[in-house]
Amino acid sequence: MARCKIKSGYNPRKTATIEPYDKVLIVCEGGTEVNYFKGLIGDLKLSTVNIEILDIKQNTPDSLLREAKQLYQKAKRSGNPYDRVYCVFDKDGHSKYQKTKGDIEQIKKPKDVYHCVFSEPCFEFWLLLHYKKTDKPFTNFDEIRKDKDFKKHFPNYDKSKNNFNDLKDRISTAC
Repeated sequence: MARCKIKSGYNPRKTATIEPYDKVLIVCEGGTEVNYFKGLIGDLKLSTVNIEILDIKQNTPDSLLREAKQLYQKAKRSGNPYDRVYCVFDKDGHSKYQKTKGDIEQIKKPKDVYHCVFSEPCFEFWLLLHYKKTDKPFTNFDEIRKDKDFKKHFPNYDKSKNNFNDLKDRISTAC
């Protein structure tokens, strides 16, 4: 007697499909942020294929946003747009800080592509928080650099040096 063929729809030879990761652009105004994020991505073993981190050497929040928009449009024209764009900048006394935050909020609404990541007053404050909680009213990097706690933990601080390996075990303290 011949076997009956049953169509169940199940095919054991089909391979599972994996959803692609979002393509992410992180634009920063300095090397300190780039080094930190690259270290974090490496430590978390995230795929760097879809994450691009750039120090675009812009010194104001509005010029950083302008450059991020140009990079987004260039990627979009090439048929491989970013799903998310993060603009990382310091408050650090910039006169266009609030306006740029507002601009990002306005342009992110339709597709939720652009995001603002700001440090107040500067990214080095975040680094200091890895060692000690503080509520000192710093207004800029120069004040933090002169702080005794910052000098203690970063005696030879260099913005271009990657400090992430010294900080990674202290992230929970900073949060």
